[in-house]
Amino acid sequence: MKKTTIIAGLLFAGLLAANHVGATTITQWNFNSNPADGSSSTGSTSPSVGTGSVSLIGGTTSTFASGSPSDPAATDNTGYNLTSWAAQSTGSGTAGLQVNASTVGYSNIVLSLDFRQSGTVSRFWQLQVSQDGSTFNNVSGGTASVGTIGSGNTGTSFSSAGLYSDNPGGGSQNFVQALTYTLATGSVYENDATSAFRWVAVFDPSSGTSYISANAGTTSAYSTSGTGRFDMVGVSGTVEVVPEPSSLALAAVGLGALLKFRARKK
Repeated sequence: MKKTTIIAGLLFAGLLAANHVGATTITQWNFNSNPADGSSSTGSTSPSVGTGSVSLIGGTTSTFASGSPSDPAATDNTGYNLTSWAAQSTGSGTAGLQVNASTVGYSNIVLSLDFRQSGTVSRFWQLQVSQDGSTFNNVSGGTASVGTIGSGNTGTSFSSAGLYSDNPGGGSQNFVQALTYTLATGSVYENDATSAFRWVAVFDPSSGTSYISANAGTTSAYSTSGTGRFDMVGVSGTVEVVPEPSSLALAAVGLGALLKFRARKK
């Protein structure tokens, strides 16, 4: 391969690489009071980073309670505690927390949250995503991961289809931290002003007709008054930087000079 061809390739590869800046938090909620008030029983649903909104769906109600260990706040660590779930054998995939956050200017989108279940809430949950903020589908084609599993949690799993399962145990329940889902590269949820995702309670997949309780794993132990608690809910991505016209012109001039030089050498 000619040396000038290699240089030209490197020039444009470098220009393309400059369009992608490292991953950054787009929007995040820590649910702490702002300003801090030293109490975990009060909090805020305004984003702690960026802009966006969280909302209750499917008839759920909320309070504030102690937050996840991953939140660095020492005296004001708050989580968003949801209850009033759908009645047994009704409303699978409709009740939970919805997050709306623009991803304009970002690619390689990652959705994340810390989550804590009481023993009687649903054992199974589904991550869903939307391009327009109203029509939701189960995630697919991406990669799911689980961070720190708090003590007492067993059977914790999070699939590439966005299905989450956990048994929080019968004692003091603890958060499962850093549940993350990286959407497929090039998805329609990149650079999207109306993107949204939601975390919803779903039926036991083995029956498809009823909820089972998180701890006992039975339909009879499931309760609409169980709780699902959220913290450190966020959306992150890679910043897409559009090259300045001067940078494009400089690259074009450089490439033109290299090509002319190569032509004279022939």
